[in-house]
Amino acid sequence: MLQSFFNLLLNDFYRCRWRKSVRVGWIVVGWIVVGWIPVLSIAGDPIAQISTEIPNANVDSHPYSIVIDDAHQHGYVSICGDVAPFGEAVEDHSAYQVIEFDARTLEVLRTFDVGYYPTDLLLSGSDLWVCCSTISSLFRVDLVSGNVTAVPFSDSSGAAIGYPSGLALGWNGEIIVSSNGGSFDGSDENIVILDPLTEEVVQRIEVAGGISTVVALEDGSLLVPVGFPGDDFTAAPELQWIDPTNGQLLDQLVIDVETSDFPAPSDLHVLDDQSALLTIFGGSAVVYRIDLNSRTLLMEYPMESSDTVQSAVAQGAAGTFLVAEYFAGTVSRYQLDSGERLEILTGGDLPNRICVSGGRVYTTQQGIESISVHGVIGAFIRADLNLDGQLDLADPILLLEHLFLGTSIACDDSADTNDDGTLDLSDGIQILSFLFSQGPSPLYPFPVAGNDLSDDDLDCETTG
Repeated sequence: MLQSFFNLLLNDFYRCRWRKSVRVGWIVVGWIVVGWIPVLSIAGDPIAQISTEIPNANVDSHPYSIVIDDAHQHGYVSICGDVAPFGEAVEDHSAYQVIEFDARTLEVLRTFDVGYYPTDLLLSGSDLWVCCSTISSLFRVDLVSGNVTAVPFSDSSGAAIGYPSGLALGWNGEIIVSSNGGSFDGSDENIVILDPLTEEVVQRIEVAGGISTVVALEDGSLLVPVGFPGDDFTAAPELQWIDPTNGQLLDQLVIDVETSDFPAPSDLHVLDDQSALLTIFGGSAVVYRIDLNSRTLLMEYPMESSDTVQSAVAQGAAGTFLVAEYFAGTVSRYQLDSGERLEILTGGDLPNRICVSGGRVYTTQQGIESISVHGVIGAFIRADLNLDGQLDLADPILLLEHLFLGTSIACDDSADTNDDGTLDLSDGIQILSFLFSQGPSPLYPFPVAGNDLSDDDLDCETTG
């Protein structure tokens, strides 16, 4: 069998029927795949860019936020454009779309029209909820039909709530909305809770200050990061624990920062160990870790970039976290335990939000019309057995050496071309079919690095 396999390989090789070696590691994707570009690394440099340009748009198509449906591997990105200068028409500067893309291939699939300057996104069942900072309404996208409906909300007086900015899913499927407008709209009712079945407001909570994000905790409380608390624009930001049934303040934690230039929480991410990471926009060059059980400050992580504007934070792989350093234009990977910076993810311009899914790190870039894609620790490219960034004859040969001679390979998952959880000749045959006969491509992750989405016994320890 081994001899016949080599005969097949050599016959096709000498008859010149093989594809040219396929470079993997970076593709530029927008409405179509536009090119292959070789790379040597799938770590610090982007492995792909997704264009967010809206065809025939009159304004810039800068992205704001991103969420990914892990079950279906579809991603959603709010396209906000630019903030309209005071006194100028919002439609002359801001965008009003959400794009859907395939998180496996990175191809854009659909576009939905919502309100101007869409910001936060929330997935709930087959619905995508969108808040827009220019209108006191949520937009509900039915992802099955593609229909979009507006769901208006107001304060208890019936007045509009300005600058909706953050969304969270409640304990029974409620939609929790926060406002970053403080009392500019005449009200401190900066949190509202909606019933998605009736689309009616079931609770309004007064919190004086600006709120860009909120989290519903397992203990039944709301964790609310508040900027300029008490509408004091020089005050240090706070974390407030609030009873959602009556709006009562249960606890609070003041976050000391170095500046008094409108410091405000920008992102809050709950980790698997029931601690949370908090970033501040315009405070200190620090990421804060909170113990949610004791409601105390657990750790501070000084940022080596010295950028005092951290716009987003997310849990990474292998005991790490990722933080977007807005003006530095980078995303840095830090060790959770030690606070050591391990790596700088480059290729950004005003990174605003981070989402980790499928072994990839997606970052919206507000300075350009693009989402950058990086690999997590342990990411790999399917069928690239020797981890050289290209798929060629060397890869099936290495597989044969592994199967019959015991040659080691660094990443078992990369050799499982058909993703059936075992390494055998069928994996090499699929590579040959792809290279020589225009056969099916290796399964995800290919041609861009990622993680194995299947639950099997294979592992990948390194990406080079």
